[in-house]
Formats: sequence, structure tokens, C-alpha cells
Amino acid sequence: MAVARKVVVIGTGPGGAGAAALLQAKGMQVTLLEKNPFIGGKCWSFEKEGFLVDSGVHMFSMGDSGQHGDINRRVGGDLEWLVADPGEHLLMGGVAFMNLYQSLFDPRIVLGNLGAIAKVALNRRKVKEKVLRERQLKALERECYRASKRYGPLEALRLAAGIARRDESLLAELDEITFQEFMHRFTDEIGAMQGMFALAMLLTVTPAHLVSAGEYLWCFANAFHKKTLGVPRGGSREIPGSFVRAFLRNGGALRTSCEVKRIVVEGERARGVETAEGEVIEADTVVSNAGIKRTVELAGEDNFPSEYVEYVKGLRQSYSFITCKYGLERRVVNLPAPSFFNIPNVDPDHMFDYIDEGGVPEDPFLFTPMPSEWDPYAAPPGKQLIIMGVPGPIEVTPENVEQCERILDRAEERLFEIFPQIKEHIQWKMRTHIAHTARITGKPTGECIGLMQCVGQTGARRPSPRTPVKGLWLVGADAGARGVGTEMASGSALYLSNLID
Repeated sequence: MAVARKVVVIGTGPGGAGAAALLQAKGMQVTLLEKNPFIGGKCWSFEKEGFLVDSGVHMFSMGDSGQHGDINRRVGGDLEWLVADPGEHLLMGGVAFMNLYQSLFDPRIVLGNLGAIAKVALNRRKVKEKVLRERQLKALERECYRASKRYGPLEALRLAAGIARRDESLLAELDEITFQEFMHRFTDEIGAMQGMFALAMLLTVTPAHLVSAGEYLWCFANAFHKKTLGVPRGGSREIPGSFVRAFLRNGGALRTSCEVKRIVVEGERARGVETAEGEVIEADTVVSNAGIKRTVELAGEDNFPSEYVEYVKGLRQSYSFITCKYGLERRVVNLPAPSFFNIPNVDPDHMFDYIDEGGVPEDPFLFTPMPSEWDPYAAPPGKQLIIMGVPGPIEVTPENVEQCERILDRAEERLFEIFPQIKEHIQWKMRTHIAHTARITGKPTGECIGLMQCVGQTGARRPSPRTPVKGLWLVGADAGARGVGTEMASGSALYLSNLID
């Protein structure tokens, strides 16, 4: 009788938990390790005064129709999704509220927003004049690509059709240019770019002047094609939770509060891991959900080709989403949708410059889901839970932590300008930012997703799950998949499970 392959998986984020569940379901003998006393990594939830609070701020663009649902069905999980239509409520240009529906072809997008569209159009002239004045004072480095505008109506239709079909060959071409460049080849219309550039940051946590056009358009097209944007019932922790429960039912072994000190490599092959307590857990295969940079550190740079080490060191991390969370003593925000966006009324090309400049946003992009509007059991009866997210920096330094606090000050001020009733009914509030994320992951960075989805790091140029060390694999948002945040991590687990037999 054949002996089952022994596998150790490091980390219980959606990628690690999904990979462990999939490999265990294939008949392997899997041990899943987590450094924290809870599972899920950055995708977890906790209880506070009767509220079920997500650790971060999450966008699940495809719900049950995406990669999370695919894993759940393959392993016999119990994950449930909640869907709303409209899914999002937007404040455009500071002057008009609009609803965003699950389908781009929903007639309510136009018919239900006619008044708002008219207000935005009237305001656009003032915004354009302000933006043009500001641009005259700035260097023209980013604006020079306008000379390359070349797509006519027929070419635009061809591209739109290819994107709608999610044509991989077309998207591979578009991976080589930024989404900012892509948009300017068609239009300089400020209102359209404000919305699309804000959405690019939401879906990829990467500004439009860096994000790969192919990656962003893949995420955008799939979200509206699937029409199942939603949230897991029971909070974000239910995604890894469902995978882990299926994993345990199938005979897998889970160990929490078990930090990996190093990945054991002998004879150019991964042989297992050593824990912080000095225990060696032997394995035929090691799968790391710790991120590509941390994985190389754990296994030892000397065990990899020098060119691979230099390649890994040069990879860029995504920006962060930092949050203010509010438990309200009663339900005070009543919107048509369970999530709210503030689309900044600023020059779209420079919407997120404040992050690298060490400043704060003039008009912050706010992604504000209200979990208790999706799931009434996320808050005590009659109360309301609101999570406000705003983009922030990456590296955990004293200067960046202080900047995070200033960004959250301005974001909170803007939220209270839009919804003043929130301030009067706060039962409790808390902030989370890059330092809190770093404590969860054990890394010196507080990035939201993992590797940045920028030109040179997406599609065929995303790092492979297979490393140069035999028997050592990567899983998670850093390796081998496309998608939005945690969905990319689950996509990586699906890909990995097909490679390991």
C-alpha cells in the first residue's frame, strides 16, 4: 500500500487554508501550521461587544461564483454568501449619490441615476478647470503618454469586446501597460477616470499609474460578468474557516500558535520545517503561504540561485488599506446598498500621490462597507457596524505609522461630513493600520494584498508557485493567479493543487 505524501502548509490565510483542504482531499497527509492563535491571517474576524468585526476591509468581487466558491465546492465546505443589488452606493464629485448594480447593463444604472448624472455633468466643468490649473504647475512626466492616443471607435469596440470575453491573449498584451496609459488612449474625461481610477485602487490596492491594465480589466470584467459581488455569511473569517473545517473533516491536522522558524532544506530539497520551539516537522513537500519574500528568508537565501534571490528582492508590495471601525448604538445610516464609496473630487492622475509623498488626501477615497447591512447578525439587534477603509503606505516605520493616523483623521472627518449622524451614536470605535497588519503577518510591511499587481508582476509574469528549491512551493496572493485580494489567493491554491500530485 502506497504511503501518502506528507505535506506541511505554512499559514492559514485563504491561500494556505485552501491549499491544505484541496491537497488533503486528494489523499495527502497534510499538517497546517498557523503562527497566530486564530486562523485566517489577514482574513479573520473577531467579536467586540456583540459585533462581529472583520480585521481589515475586504472586497469579495465574485462571491460564490469566484475562486472561493470553487474551493468550497471541491472540498465539500459550508461557506455561504450574501448578495445585494445594488451592491454599492457612490458619492460622485462630492455632489451626487449614485447606485452601482451587479450588472453594467442593468437599466437602473442610467434610469435610476439620471438626476445624479446631471449633477455630476454640471459639476464636471468646474472640476476640469481646477485640474487643468493644477496640472500646469506639475511636471509633465505622466502626461506625455497622451501623444500616444491612437484608438478610434472601431478599435475601442474591439478592445471592449475582448475585455468582456476576458480574452487572455488580449489581457496579456495589456499587462505590459498601466491602466492610466490605457485610459488616456481613449479619453481625458475627468469624471470617468475618477471613478475608474478609484475602482482600480479598490480592486488591486495599486494606483492607476502602476497597476497593469490587463490585471485590473480582468478583475473588473469578472466582477460584472459573475454578478455575485457579496460577503460571506458570518464574516471574512468564514472563508478560511470553511476550508479548514473541510480539511479537518477529511483528516487533516491543524496547529495554531505554531510559528515556523525556518524551512529545512537539505540536499537542495525541502525536508520539512522547524518551529520556534525547536521541533522539526518532516515533510515531502512544504507549501508556504508566508509570502514570497518571507519564504526565501525562512528557507535561507543560500539555498536559492542568486538571480532568484535578486528577483524576489526587487518585487514590489501592494499599498495598504487602513481602517476606522464603528460600532453604533443604533442604525443611523440608511442607504440603498450595503457599501458606500466616496469617489474623490480631485485630479484622477494624482489621486493617490499623497501616499508616497507622506501627506494626507485632500478628498479621500473611502471604501465603507456596512457588514450589518449585508448580514443583520453582524451586530446586536437595532445596532449598526460600519468599517471605513482608506488607502495608505506600505513599510512599517514611525513616519508611516504617524502618516496613517493623519490619513485616518482626515478620512474620519470626511465620513462625518457626509454622514454627521454617525458621530452622535458611536458605541465604540477602533483603528487598524500597517502596524496591526504587520503584527498578524510577522513581516515588516503592512501591505493589503501581497505583491503589487503592477506592470511586470501580473499574468504570465506573476511569480510561479514552484520555487527553485525542490519540494518547496508558494501559495497565496503572491503566486500564480489573477484576481481581487483573497480571491487571487484562493485562485493560487486551485492552481497549486493541480501541480502537486
